[in-house]
Amino acid sequence: MSERILTLTGSTDQFVVIDRPAATLTLRYRALPDGMNVSHLVVAQAHQVRAGDVVVAFFSNGPGTRHATHVAEAFVADPHHRLGCPCQGCEACEDNTAHGVTADRYTCLAPSDDVADCFIVFHNAPVAIVPADVAAQFPPLHSTPPLPDLFTIDDGTHGPYEALPVSRTWGPYDAISVTRETAEQLVTDLRTSNAGRHLTCRWAGEGLVITSDTRFRTEPGLMIVEPDAEGRYRIGGLWPWEQWPADDDTDA
Repeated sequence: MSERILTLTGSTDQFVVIDRPAATLTLRYRALPDGMNVSHLVVAQAHQVRAGDVVVAFFSNGPGTRHATHVAEAFVADPHHRLGCPCQGCEACEDNTAHGVTADRYTCLAPSDDVADCFIVFHNAPVAIVPADVAAQFPPLHSTPPLPDLFTIDDGTHGPYEALPVSRTWGPYDAISVTRETAEQLVTDLRTSNAGRHLTCRWAGEGLVITSDTRFRTEPGLMIVEPDAEGRYRIGGLWPWEQWPADDDTDA
């Protein structure tokens, strides 16, 4: 794995970046667009990041040698002053306010969307970016497929099960969207799981029929899950899904 040492104007620190890691079950890194790599990175302080820059990594505390930690999913910057954040109160902004921090010490690099909260960092935090004019030479970030979210049941005893990414407001009893193959594996696992102890699952053609006995509810229940237009099954509401743990402490 190659290593590059970058510098920042006005700083004597050295900023070390290595190739973007490949995705694994515990390290969920979405690939950069074809042709874009760490050779295109420069270092800027958060308040210097401009709209259209692609944010790829952050750095350990200084001074001295500071190692990069890649973000799980690179994003196009749309920076705002923390006081002027347009998100209208996402969890990250509310936490920032609740802790009584001085808002002018922070920069929001990207406002919240359906998937993620605002990305708030210290005003002077060093950031590894691909400048907008360089990024424009490559395909857009969304040209690489998103990684599936991973879920388990029974405290990780069964799974992980791949599903389409869920929104930031998703809850553990909400449905996740899985393929037929994943649904079949889930049906097999439910037979020996705590989550499925009062449930019976069977296939009726393309539909998945889930019934529950009176130990699960006061009256027997019936759920029929039909595939959507893409052949996926939205399953949820009968047990709590658990998100597969990811290793957030690995410097890369």
